[in-house]
Amino acid sequence: MSVPVPGELLVMGAGTIGCYLGGSLASAGVPVTLVGRARTLDALAAHGLAVTDLDGHKAHVAAGQLRMAQQVPAGARPALVLLCVKSGATQEAAAQLAHALPPGTVVVSMQNGVSNAAAASASGPGLVVLPGMVPYNVAQLGPGAYHRGTAGRLVARQH
Repeated sequence: MSVPVPGELLVMGAGTIGCYLGGSLASAGVPVTLVGRARTLDALAAHGLAVTDLDGHKAHVAAGQLRMAQQVPAGARPALVLLCVKSGATQEAAAQLAHALPPGTVVVSMQNGVSNAAAASASGPGLVVLPGMVPYNVAQLGPGAYHRGTAGRLVARQH
């Protein structure tokens, strides 16, 4: 069964969780832009993005097919944002998103901690921030390679 994609997805925080989620979606045909640090983006530019899991799933997105940026791209209008930064960077990331994106942009906090969605809402006026949960572990196995090593299903507040 194919599910229609409503538009581009932006991953704010292309670290371990952000790369795994973004890579999984991109390998399924969802248009994804990864926003992250230069060292991570450089590794992705050199190796592409590989995602694997304990169930044997393997996918790879070639470097040339990845959309990446160190900041939220000017003029970005994502249908959805996955906020995947570390908890300590939540306020700064939410403020950047609120400055760069149109009011009403939906952001799902896919972070550890119970107060991140509230912190993002406070720092990102105009954003619609929803709590989410990543209930599994992801490890970086090498440059551009991310592996989900435990079971679980993503959860987010319905909107």
